[in-house]
Amino acid sequence: MPLKPNSTSGTITRKRLEDYITASEKVAEVAVADAAATLTAAQLLESKLFTQTPTAARTLTTATAALIVAALVDESTGTSFEFTIVNKAAATHAITLAGGTDVTIVGSASVAAATSGTFVGVVQSDNTIKVYRK
Repeated sequence: MPLKPNSTSGTITRKRLEDYITASEKVAEVAVADAAATLTAAQLLESKLFTQTPTAARTLTTATAALIVAALVDESTGTSFEFTIVNKAAATHAITLAGGTDVTIVGSASVAAATSGTFVGVVQSDNTIKVYRK
């Protein structure tokens, strides 16, 4: 994941690397209500784990690319982030991931019942993101 230098000499400090590693190791479950929902930029970048037990087909939509990029402090084009959606339904009802404005989903966006899907978002520019199914 590319990191912008945080000093005028163009270097990345040890503290910046420590902060990055600490942030990337944290995972917090977000239990999504049984309804369509929009995942915030903060949730996508910080929580990284979404669970839902749908009673009908559901759609989870990402935040807009502009909001996600704005939340990526000191990072640039090529920066990536990963998140997982866990479908806790026993046998039916898929969860579909949809992209917010300027977010493109590449690969299968559907997470079948009793499975999970891991996705990697990659910043393409200041206002576009592609999210790939792993």
